[in-house]
Formats: sequence, structure tokens, C-alpha cells
Amino acid sequence: MGQTNLNSLANLRLPKDKKEGHGYRYAVPREKIDELFSYIASGMGIKAAAKESGMSFPTASKYFKQGDASRGIKPLKIRLAVFQERISEKMNVLLEEQIQERLLTVRNLIKKTETELTSEEYEGKVSIRDLERLIKLEAFLCGGVTVKEHEKKMLTADEING
Repeated sequence: MGQTNLNSLANLRLPKDKKEGHGYRYAVPREKIDELFSYIASGMGIKAAAKESGMSFPTASKYFKQGDASRGIKPLKIRLAVFQERISEKMNVLLEEQIQERLLTVRNLIKKTETELTSEEYEGKVSIRDLERLIKLEAFLCGGVTVKEHEKKMLTADEING
């Protein structure tokens, strides 16, 4: 067997210097993980996000897929799913508010069109077709109109004879 260099054993016993930008025992600090998450949440790929946050791709991939259970860090893909779900909920609320505003506008136009149809002053300027289109638009905004698809069903021999 080869001889062991006593100086190398002594070097192993010495405390390691702390790397700048790293936490205890070279663990990636939470701030860097949060920075990585913000890059990924903004639509950046893992490789580019790792480069921007100053992290290696394998480390970034590990935090994205597995997290770090010993430090209580959940996988970033789970955080990303929750983040996107919350954004989707807020967008649905905003969309519903816009639909209600448009519905109010359409209803006001329907009232105006009805009064113009009965008035002699506006005769010929507004048609029943205009009113019909507004009513259909109102029903659509309320969610009452759906496109009906007719199912083509093959008849069985018993149904033909029956």
C-alpha cells in the first residue's frame, strides 16, 4: 500500500473557508432559491434562470424538482403551480368584472334601441334586426347561449325495424 501524506490529513482537519454567496456547509441560501424561482416564474427556462441567479444547472434542477426537505424548501415546480393557480384565479375575477360591465352596456343599448323602435323620430334608423342581435349578445354574455352540436347517431337494426 502507498504511504499517506500526513500534511494532507492535517489539511482535512482544518475548518473550511466559507464560500462567498453560499450558506452553511455550502448550502445555497434561500435568497438565491427565491431569485431562481422569480426567474422561472417570469417565464425563463431552468438553464437560463440558473445562469442568471449564479447557480449551476444541476443544482437549479435539483431545487426545481426535489427542493430540500431537510431545510424545509419545497420543490419549485410545486411553488410554480400554486403561483400560476393564484394568478389564474385573479384573472378569472377580472374577466368576470369585465363581462358584467359589458353586460350592463348591452342592456342599456337594448333599452335605447327599444325606445328608438317605438319612436317616430328614429323611424328607419334602427331595425328589429339590431335589437335581435343585442338580445343575442346579452344572452351570450349571461352564459345562456352555447353552440349546439348535433350528435350523429347510427341507428341499430332494432331501431330501424322497431
